[in-house]
Amino acid sequence: MSTRSKYKSGPKGIPAPKPQDVAAAPIVDAGADVDTLAADQAEDAEASTKDNGLKLRDLVNRVVDATGAKKKDVKPVVEATLEQLGAALAKGEELNLPGMGKVRVARSIDKDGRTMMTLKVRGPGAPKEKEAKEALADTEEAV
Repeated sequence: MSTRSKYKSGPKGIPAPKPQDVAAAPIVDAGADVDTLAADQAEDAEASTKDNGLKLRDLVNRVVDATGAKKKDVKPVVEATLEQLGAALAKGEELNLPGMGKVRVARSIDKDGRTMMTLKVRGPGAPKEKEAKEALADTEEAV
């Protein structure tokens, strides 16, 4: 088996980037609406996460966008949160988190020194509408 790459090397022996590693630079129209460009970039980001799943980088960027906090402040918090969620699931604890729903370990198998878990997730669904309760007495009546 050869260790040579099928891609030609760049200058001074630096390997040339693989075609799948090179992303096309976005084309910006000087007369385009900024909101339209932002929406297009958001759609591109969503499409890329659908292919490969949500990555830590994407999650951190979404939290930064949602909160307006600095990325350097958000990243350690997100990493610590994910670590604690993983530890809770590893212990077999059920998660019941707003916005995420209920998550529990349905099955856990140790394979090749790694724990593989099958999770059962019940999503948050739509919020339930509270029915207005009928008053027992009129508010105008004196007690």
